[in-house]
Amino acid sequence: KQWYQRRVRGQLQYCSIHLLACDLEVQFFKGRGHLERYQRSATRTMGQTSTMVVFLLGLLLLQPVVAWVYGFRICFVETEGSSQCQKSRNSCSGWSSHPRWTAAFRDDTDDRGGGSNYKWKIQGHRPRKHYEYRLCFQETEGSSQCQGTRFSCTGWSSAPSWTKPFRDDTDGRGGGCIYSWKIEQRPNSVIDSEPVCRVCFKETEGSSQCQMSRRSCSGWSDTASPDWTAPYRDDTDGRGGGCHYHWYLDCIPSYMKPYCDTINPCS
Repeated sequence: KQWYQRRVRGQLQYCSIHLLACDLEVQFFKGRGHLERYQRSATRTMGQTSTMVVFLLGLLLLQPVVAWVYGFRICFVETEGSSQCQKSRNSCSGWSSHPRWTAAFRDDTDDRGGGSNYKWKIQGHRPRKHYEYRLCFQETEGSSQCQGTRFSCTGWSSAPSWTKPFRDDTDGRGGGCIYSWKIEQRPNSVIDSEPVCRVCFKETEGSSQCQMSRRSCSGWSDTASPDWTAPYRDDTDGRGGGCHYHWYLDCIPSYMKPYCDTINPCS
């Protein structure tokens, strides 16, 4: 960071010296009666210099913002694409250093053909030691088809736990369920290593409307492109039963990865 700032400041000093030299040249050519010809040449040079100054100032201002972004974020994707899967079908939350919910996804599954395929994963960007993390879920439409706990968070990564159960019972009635997720962080001086994290999902009611992979974990956050959880398919409709959803933020030291399986939390 210090090297970067010194480099940018050095370039700005060069530009300042260049502008001062231009001013001295103006005085010289004015005295010799060649000011008009000089001004045409100088206009091109000054334009290039001004562009460089603006570009370098932008980099200098952007650098603290980049340093401010770190930690983990959760991403969600819906891949079936039926008309019952509405709003944002692919989005990521803000980074845990500045948490923000994923864009809202709306589940309106019912008796029409088709359903919704859900997957999640965790991405990491320069995570830091001395922090712990948790994952939060919310449902914001609030219809009678969105049951159980509509807002809950996992335990912090020093004492992890599943989110409280949320029950999806969408059907032909009016209304649906709007879902979003985010990751938060807080300081914890006891944690002296940079963790790797993944998200685990489970569905626990087990009706025939809750299809495909009802329990899986994503790839770990320390890879360039972490694997998604195995696809889970929501096909809730007017039949009896619904689907109970839970999420878990699994964060461990990287040396523990070989001891973990792909469907159960390791922490």
